[in-house]
Amino acid sequence: MTNDRRLSVRRPRVAMLVANDVRLDSRVQKAAYSAAEAGYDVLLLGYEPNRKGRPSDPAYIGAAQVVRTGLHNKWQIAQWPLKDGGAPTLRLMPFRALSFASSLDYKTRRRIVQRIKEPGTGDGSVKHRAKEALWKVYFRDGDWRRTARHLLWLESSWSALIEEFEPDIIHAHDMHTPGIAVRVADKLGRKGKRPKVLYDAHEFVAGVSMPEQRRLAYVGLEGEYVRKADAVITVSPLLAQWLQERYHLTETPGVVANAPMLHVPGEERGEEGEAGEAGGSDSAKVTEAAETAEAPSLRKACGLADDVPLLVYSGAVSPMRGIATMVAGLPELPDVHVAVVRGADTEFTRALQKQAEDLGVGDRLHMVGYVAPHLVPQYLASADIGVIPILHTPNHEVALITKYYEYMHAKLPIVVSDVQAMADFTRELGNGEVFTAEDAHEYAQAVAKVLADRSAYASRYTDDLLAANSWEGQAEVLSGVYARLLGQDPEPRTGVRAFGETNEPNA
Repeated sequence: MTNDRRLSVRRPRVAMLVANDVRLDSRVQKAAYSAAEAGYDVLLLGYEPNRKGRPSDPAYIGAAQVVRTGLHNKWQIAQWPLKDGGAPTLRLMPFRALSFASSLDYKTRRRIVQRIKEPGTGDGSVKHRAKEALWKVYFRDGDWRRTARHLLWLESSWSALIEEFEPDIIHAHDMHTPGIAVRVADKLGRKGKRPKVLYDAHEFVAGVSMPEQRRLAYVGLEGEYVRKADAVITVSPLLAQWLQERYHLTETPGVVANAPMLHVPGEERGEEGEAGEAGGSDSAKVTEAAETAEAPSLRKACGLADDVPLLVYSGAVSPMRGIATMVAGLPELPDVHVAVVRGADTEFTRALQKQAEDLGVGDRLHMVGYVAPHLVPQYLASADIGVIPILHTPNHEVALITKYYEYMHAKLPIVVSDVQAMADFTRELGNGEVFTAEDAHEYAQAVAKVLADRSAYASRYTDDLLAANSWEGQAEVLSGVYARLLGQDPEPRTGVRAFGETNEPNA
């Protein structure tokens, strides 16, 4: 955009909403940081389940301000402190009564939702039949206003903060917040200028693994508000296509992938960047080695020589991640070792180790710890292949998970199961091979094929490809979405601010 189109009076403002505490959500952290660097004033509102009373003191991610709240009903918000600790006045009593009634209603609804049973899931007892009947009477179609009542309380917590901030854009992250964003934007529109609403669909909501009553509630919420947003973005081209088809959107949602940062501002270590499993759950887990100035070596962590073939799986560990297929394939891959980069050991990781021992390959399976997010690609780079063996679920079909980009920036060839989005991406790039999920024999064949010509697969990682599939590249796409919504482009901030949360403002 040309300079004459840049805003000159005040910076445009973006209010970001996310129904978590922000600390483990790498996508939200990066979006807030990059928007502020691009020249926007950013208020990021998060949710802390245990927070009571007033919003938190502001924290900062770069120049973006972060405020966290708990849940409040609208009558609690309307109250004001009593002078000198005195008793409630007659003027206050109605608000106290309404607040108590609202709290009682919320707790009752929450208890009902926790106790109902989906028809056909009970054991046939009188108790379970009663719970199934309660589902049919109360739950019906999963109306979120009845079964996700906490979202109305979250709106009460955030509404005044958003209105005071006077945003030009409300960026609603994930499935919980599009309704809040649209309703607050409409309220501001009735008072004056309505901010634009951007819905950022992090997942395929209908495919998320959660209790059925919650899943249906969020599906209904998204369906009600996705077309009321001024723009929609998501995390992969396939999910963008599914969203357009499912909700009959006039435009295909834009794609802003959750890729790692190539350069972490404020870090004096290495060239590779921020990472973490999709949703950011791995981003808080750090080993002692992560505190050193240089990235540790995965190969050294496994105690392996440079000429030993090493495969790696990095990230969340659960049965649906398909890691058992990697173990099952080891007998067909002589001398090949597998590293699983995970957090604390669990019943499942112990089951994997027993599986390996039963197959006689226990000495070739290595459980190693996490490193700091910005060191992940460097850490993984000493492996030979990155593996994503996940099983088929609706969400896995559409995901281009952060792990995939971590492997790319480690310049590892990738062996991935035939989940649609990542399988298609791999075939298009030519950077790896695809196998049928849960087929250990086919998996072993794919690994052997890549090991036989590893350099040819790794050569696909050009500088241009890695730059386009970095957060820096994706942040430019996000800034473009903002600029199109506003018809203007702000002046970027000057200087460099560290990426990471602090208590000190850094404008």
